[in-house]
Amino acid sequence: MDDRDKDLTQLFVRDLDEIPLPARGAWRRVSRRETTIMRASRTLLAAGAVIAVLAIALLIGVQLRDRSTTAASPSASPTPSTSPATIVAPSASATPGATSAPGAGVYNDDFGFIIQELSTVETISPGATATIRKESSNATVGSLQHQYFAVSPDGTQIAYWTVKTAGQQSQLQITSAANTQALGASSTLSANEDGGIIIWANDSSGVAYVIITAGPPTQTGPPAITSTIRTFNVRPGNSGPGQVVAQWNEAGRSIQPIAWDRASNTLAAGVTGEGGFMTDYILVNTATPQANAKRTPVTGRVTFSSVRASSDAKFMLGTDIDSGFSYWPLADISAKVAPAESKYWQGGVLWRPGTHEIGFIGPSNQFWLCNVERNTPLGCGHTAFSGVPDGAVLRTFRVDGSAVLLAVPVGRGGPASGPVSYTLVMFANDPKATSGDRVTFQEGDGLRTSVRFR
Repeated sequence: MDDRDKDLTQLFVRDLDEIPLPARGAWRRVSRRETTIMRASRTLLAAGAVIAVLAIALLIGVQLRDRSTTAASPSASPTPSTSPATIVAPSASATPGATSAPGAGVYNDDFGFIIQELSTVETISPGATATIRKESSNATVGSLQHQYFAVSPDGTQIAYWTVKTAGQQSQLQITSAANTQALGASSTLSANEDGGIIIWANDSSGVAYVIITAGPPTQTGPPAITSTIRTFNVRPGNSGPGQVVAQWNEAGRSIQPIAWDRASNTLAAGVTGEGGFMTDYILVNTATPQANAKRTPVTGRVTFSSVRASSDAKFMLGTDIDSGFSYWPLADISAKVAPAESKYWQGGVLWRPGTHEIGFIGPSNQFWLCNVERNTPLGCGHTAFSGVPDGAVLRTFRVDGSAVLLAVPVGRGGPASGPVSYTLVMFANDPKATSGDRVTFQEGDGLRTSVRFR
């Protein structure tokens, strides 16, 4: 027997010895002249002694059981990994499939989601409906009729194109995530212009966007297409066209904005060609937009749709369909680095907001974070939590980086139509600490990104 269990047993016996019992003579039959009050007192005293014994026995038994359980069930060992990254064991709440009670410290109604109608997720014409709702209460905050939208790095503002109709030109509008009726700024396009991709400056004070302009019809083929990048200040009272900072006039290719570091006046853009691959990386000084831009050819097959900037626009991230993901400083794509973990990723790769960490799903249903500032030849990642649902993909991060949203897409583990299973998982404050508290909910496949209301 364990010494601690012996101590508990001795305590149990000692306490039994100290329980006061009636005198021995009180156990014998008493005279018939004994009063009713005396008989009642004797009965209560005996009953009290029995109850006290049972209570102590129950308490000691529970303690012995708990100690036995602890000794018999040690914590699980981390899942082996082929990567040199540090593996962190998940908390008890990180059990796969576990669903916390509503609210359970994971949901936060300071934040919400933008959800597009399922039928219009992949289209931009004649426009899509996007609904903004809170995380836990499902309360609708507002909605947008839009063609393209983008959320500011701080999560509080949304930039989008209004729907172009026969009698009304498309307009760039800036609104609050908490109140879509509060118009902060706007800019109207000309009749022959169509708005495209929008990106935000890293300080949430401006946007850059692409305008597609079709030239007159030709006798030999389709009209020439010009793509132009403009910047626009996002402050109340601004109106009129934005400032032109870059333009592209090559058949079959167009230029698209990627990131804007406003403090250094550096705007990064990519040129896309056949198949959606990025063929050129362009750097423009927004303070002197007429100066020659820096153009660097892109090697490999990097998909433009995968290219993302960190929330502070200091680093870029892109995925090559042949070799995995890589990152580079905003101002120098020639310094591109593919970390050791890039060959393990699956289900999407994104920057964690407010950090220089790349999030992705790794082997053995583990979620990894790769800090590019700590990259070594052995890698840059560690496991943030385990228990990623089977078949899940990385959908988005909460806009402050405190949680990640995973989704099991339609057709994977469920019917081809119907709601998608989403799991919102918290991170610990210390990136290397155990985390994984979560809630699971159902929503349509149109849930795209996170916003902040206050």
